[in-house]
Amino acid sequence: MFPDPLRINYLVVLGDDNVEDASPLQGFGESWSEIIWALDLLASLPADVLEPSHPLEGVIAQRMGGMRQLLWSPLSISPLERLTHADLGPFVVVFSGESTITHRVARWAKKFGKPVLHVSPEGGEDSIAVGEFAPKVLQAYCETVMDVRGGEISPPRRDAVTAALPAWREPAPESIAMKAWAHNITHPNHMVLARAQRHPSEPEAFMGSSEAEYTRVIAECVREIEALRDRIGVRDFHRMSLLHPTLFLVEPALYRHAYTRLRRSSALSGAAFEALRLLQRQTGLYNEIDGLRGKSIFESSEAQQVFAVRSQDLAVFSAAVGLKAAQTTSAVMRLSPGVNHVFPRLGNFARNVRAISPAARLKAPRLFAALQSELLEAVGSERIDLIEEIGGPIKIVSDAPVEWLPVRDLPLMLRYQCSRICATPGNLLLGRLATSEPVTLTPEGLNRVLVVSSFEPDDPLRNLLTGSIAAVTQNLEGKIDLRFEKVSSRVELIDALNASDASILIFDGHGKGNSETGIATLRIGKEDVDVWHLRGEARIPPVVILSACDTHGVDATSHATVGNGLLAAGALTVLATLLPVDGRLSASFIARLVYRLAEFIPAALSERKRALNWTEIIMGMQQMLLASEVLDALVGPITDASSPRAALQTEVNLLINSGDSEWFEWLLSQIADHREETPAKVKSRAQAVIARSEAIRYIQLGNPENILIDDGSIAAQFYPPELRKLVEGSLVSEPG
Repeated sequence: MFPDPLRINYLVVLGDDNVEDASPLQGFGESWSEIIWALDLLASLPADVLEPSHPLEGVIAQRMGGMRQLLWSPLSISPLERLTHADLGPFVVVFSGESTITHRVARWAKKFGKPVLHVSPEGGEDSIAVGEFAPKVLQAYCETVMDVRGGEISPPRRDAVTAALPAWREPAPESIAMKAWAHNITHPNHMVLARAQRHPSEPEAFMGSSEAEYTRVIAECVREIEALRDRIGVRDFHRMSLLHPTLFLVEPALYRHAYTRLRRSSALSGAAFEALRLLQRQTGLYNEIDGLRGKSIFESSEAQQVFAVRSQDLAVFSAAVGLKAAQTTSAVMRLSPGVNHVFPRLGNFARNVRAISPAARLKAPRLFAALQSELLEAVGSERIDLIEEIGGPIKIVSDAPVEWLPVRDLPLMLRYQCSRICATPGNLLLGRLATSEPVTLTPEGLNRVLVVSSFEPDDPLRNLLTGSIAAVTQNLEGKIDLRFEKVSSRVELIDALNASDASILIFDGHGKGNSETGIATLRIGKEDVDVWHLRGEARIPPVVILSACDTHGVDATSHATVGNGLLAAGALTVLATLLPVDGRLSASFIARLVYRLAEFIPAALSERKRALNWTEIIMGMQQMLLASEVLDALVGPITDASSPRAALQTEVNLLINSGDSEWFEWLLSQIADHREETPAKVKSRAQAVIARSEAIRYIQLGNPENILIDDGSIAAQFYPPELRKLVEGSLVSEPG
């Protein structure tokens, strides 16, 4: 049975695109050119049949908390044709583009045997033309569904729908003073405002004359949405759902190999070659392409085709990001193509970190500082200031390591809660952006942990993690459910995964990055396993933690990392590694995380009187790890539990766990007092530690903010037990 029958199932139907036919620059399927309009339309549609009858401000407040997410999926036509009404809820809206696809959808809808609302560009074949689609059309369709399928819905839900459908409110957009500039840099924010029924002035094409103009327009949009969020305000029920990312930092990218220097060849005309080189070299939003309008390169059909492909990629990227942000009323800050040009520095830094020579490793602080400086220059001080003004949580959609962007002397990932979806390949990006379902776990449910070790018998790292976990959990009997499996082949790995119902998978083994090869792998016994092929063969838990090197390498030559592969195979979030990690330090980090699951989470739920999410659990661990590394380097290791060093560790951990945003500044001031050095000197020393630290080597991929942790006490304050099933899926305007 479909879990929430009052939600509307939106299906965006594509052709059966081959991988070879996807865009060669970013990897979006070719069918998107015919259906991109559906993403803009979706931004204006309700998540469920009750929503249009509720006050808009209450609905927006819910969206800010990640509730009332759209249930939408991009779906190829052949998989659609295999779906039956047992696979979907009662309310089904399907969008088709190209005429052949429209015809096949119409045939499927007749076979489906239940009411389906089909929307197509021109209408016909029992579909509604997109130009004729309106809220009243959707309302009438929902009334038809209730006449035909109302008996399939439980009486309380049926009564709620019967009362709500006649009370649907006509959209009443509120005019705002902001100019509606028509450009990819503003389009996502216009989608956010449209979903909140805020109506800027009529669109006008935008082409700035400087980078500052682009930044000004972006900042205007971001501040308009932040003002809207402030107007709605934080509601008491956000203690149950939490606020979803306030700000999206986004930058489309070319495939990594598309940045390699091109050589002229017979396969490319001179104009096409020059067009690709222009795209490769672009570093700003205001760029030399704008300055070349009217020049001979734009008279070439081959060059126009290259620019058209990239234009289509950018349009799909912008609309997909906008739809994601619109569902949580989050602002979108476009960065700059310059962030994608740090890849050469990434390679230099990564090779230095991997070097065996101590002399080479001493260069790490200088190389990391240069990398951060290049990121700073690409993003610009105005956007950095705006990031600080808005604050977190932050969602990154980019291939570049925006997490390392320095914000007040700390990498962004350690200043604010951050998680990442990669910009390439486009089809994988769309799948991650469409994954919006929140999952609420109890501490007991979250604490089912499968630890898979894949070392060979003679590997010196074989027992480090299991020994570290055993040491911290010896007094935690009954508080955490740990299962250990040693595997020596791909088959044994799949068997271990399929035999487990764990919520968390910890992989303990060797990773082989793809800095020189196309595909990263995990070493299982004597096999190098490509995890992309685990999809459909193995059950992947929602949370994956990789205690292995280079599982999402910063200098990867392609998107085919282990982290991305596990997301594609079914994980909601993956804690991956950007660089090699020290075996002993990694074992200690993971063991401390296991202890945090057992002891910290129940205490935090009780103390904070709100739910937790997975993003903050991991970020807190990374912050404490960095604090330990800085203290070890600048004060010394703990030798006595009563020493000043131990006291500093305890106090900074308390600040981190209480959410104090100034924990790092406090720590540096205390170290300066201890060392009797100037704050500037201590800060310089700390920056050198950060560059070599383990804390910056872990990255949160996917949607960890969708994993909520509640022992039941928080939700019980808003939903009485007899209403819990009825309101599952956020079907009321304001809980409580």
